[in-house]
Amino acid sequence: MIIRASEKTDLARILQIEKSAFPNSAWTRAMIYYELTLDVDRKTWVIDSNKELVGYCMIRYGPNEVHLVNMAVDPSLQKMGIGKKLLNHFLNNIPKDSSAYLEVKRSNFPAIKLYLNAGFEDIAIREGYYPDGEDALVMYLKN
Repeated sequence: MIIRASEKTDLARILQIEKSAFPNSAWTRAMIYYELTLDVDRKTWVIDSNKELVGYCMIRYGPNEVHLVNMAVDPSLQKMGIGKKLLNHFLNNIPKDSSAYLEVKRSNFPAIKLYLNAGFEDIAIREGYYPDGEDALVMYLKN
């Protein structure tokens, strides 16, 4: 598996994974397009397996903080360590003395476990955060 910076040509595959991973709250094509093209404070990493994109993570940078705004793995390939590889890549590329933040659905227990095992702490709840009305856990990691 290879982790690389995304390209505009990855848009269709990222959108396909997004819709299958988050059927009730998927990002739109336009939202993903902006993450891939507005590169001043953003970065998207993708992971390829056998030359096929199988997962991605989208990051936004701010002063002394990094926000993991979206991450998914093709549902047919989940529970194979791909998400963990992406998360570790993200964590290994956080600027020194920066904190990391993310939101995750309260019901997404596999992702919550992944983040807790990586050292994130649950610090807040955002009620009704997702388009489907579900709450988000806000998680934090000091680098």
